[in-house]
Amino acid sequence: MKYILDFDEVLFNTDALKEKMEEMGIPETQRGPDVFGAILEKDPHFKMEDLVFPNVWDFLQTHGNDCIIVSSASSSKAENNTDEKAQKEFQAKKIFLSGVEKFGADVRVVGVVKTEALKEVQNEYGEEELIFLDDREPYVREAKALGIKSIWMDREGKGHLANFEGTPAMLEFPRVGNFAEFVRYIESCEKILE
Repeated sequence: MKYILDFDEVLFNTDALKEKMEEMGIPETQRGPDVFGAILEKDPHFKMEDLVFPNVWDFLQTHGNDCIIVSSASSSKAENNTDEKAQKEFQAKKIFLSGVEKFGADVRVVGVVKTEALKEVQNEYGEEELIFLDDREPYVREAKALGIKSIWMDREGKGHLANFEGTPAMLEFPRVGNFAEFVRYIESCEKILE
């Protein structure tokens, strides 16, 4: 079994990083790799590893070689999406500084769409079961459209999203609220496969 994991708000508390940047007077639109030097200059004791969500380290220590982190460099705020090269560099450095790679996870930073990276993973691993975990609806749907088992990380505990007409959406996907719930879900899937 291979685990395809999103980085922001799945493995890493991006909202906390944004709050830290705001507290330091560093605008969110500053998305190049130099932003991390500016953060450390203002707070030399700050560690990106501290923003990795609970239970992620244990999972990566056990399953790191079976994890593929496919992370989008795009932001939900349009004003942050002006320089894709700088965004990709920013995202790659953020992932590196978080330390999640140290357990052998394969990291792939993409622009706006994850489909190509997901297809590459499918081609590389053939018939092996793939499980995808993301917090953003379009990516969860992209993976499902490719035939990858998709799980929605719903940290806010919404239970569903409402579409433009107000109809609940995302009900067709398994939902977890944190990484501990994801681990329990995986364990239950593994028992079924035994």
